[in-house]
Amino acid sequence: MPTTADAVPPPTTGRTGRTAVRAHAAVRVDLGPNGAPRLVELRSDVPIVLRLTDVSPARAGVAEGAKPVPTMTVHLVNGAAGPLAGDDLRLDISVGGGVCLVMRSVAATVALPGHGPGPSRLIVTAEVADGGELDFGPEPTVVADGADHRMITEIRLAATARLRLREEILLGRFGEPTGSVLSTLRVDVAHADGTAGDGTAGDGTAGAVGAVGALRTGGTSGGMPLLRQELLLGPRVPGLRGPAQLGGARAVGSLLVAGPEWAGPGPEPAVAEGVGRLPLTGPGYLVSALADDAVTLRRLLTAASDSAG
Repeated sequence: MPTTADAVPPPTTGRTGRTAVRAHAAVRVDLGPNGAPRLVELRSDVPIVLRLTDVSPARAGVAEGAKPVPTMTVHLVNGAAGPLAGDDLRLDISVGGGVCLVMRSVAATVALPGHGPGPSRLIVTAEVADGGELDFGPEPTVVADGADHRMITEIRLAATARLRLREEILLGRFGEPTGSVLSTLRVDVAHADGTAGDGTAGDGTAGAVGAVGALRTGGTSGGMPLLRQELLLGPRVPGLRGPAQLGGARAVGSLLVAGPEWAGPGPEPAVAEGVGRLPLTGPGYLVSALADDAVTLRRLLTAASDSAG
């Protein structure tokens, strides 16, 4: 599955002699001939350990009112501490038509400082075919003092695919200042006729992306942009603790919901204390929130999403 951050360099050694970790895990599901979800691939690579935890013949869709679909649940298990500086981790996700993949994690990820060559990095790529659903909601990423972490998420949706994507960041462990984190999110949606745009705003078409196989073997085109977002947080960001940015909040998060039911008029924009909901020009909406702790952040994101139904 191509991505702009696709190249994973060979292992390198930092000043302390530690070898930076390179890991590439993958999960791929589709609909079996008997109408049940089928696990085509489940590949772990320490520290990214994947475990199949549930298979359901039918589960309510990720969007309000969506019909029940066969569902498979996979949990991420951190097989080692970190990531540390220089570590390069990647997770590829592929969801076929007519099936829902729910992905969760058993614990928070803690990005730690180290002496590796450059920042730590986690790349998540996902492709969802027509009629497929992805519900990706891992536990928060905690950015420890001194850490320098990159989070890159790239998702391509077919025209009738659905997505629920939650990202939560905690700035520092309890009682400590935060490290630095750069979160990059790119989500593209194919045209209803199965053709993709040129990866920029506009109406250009570049090739078929209506099926997961076509997405995997195609070029760099990923469809019409639904969302492009970059979030840079850290001690060197000017005014980070000012009232125009975070204030005293140490938990930052977003919840993206996309699907054909939002292709027309979406939910109304809404702003409340610490949370805002923004309809997107396309099939979805984005909830963003700030809070003092992870529990409050999760509550704000969930409540704003539930009220959009």
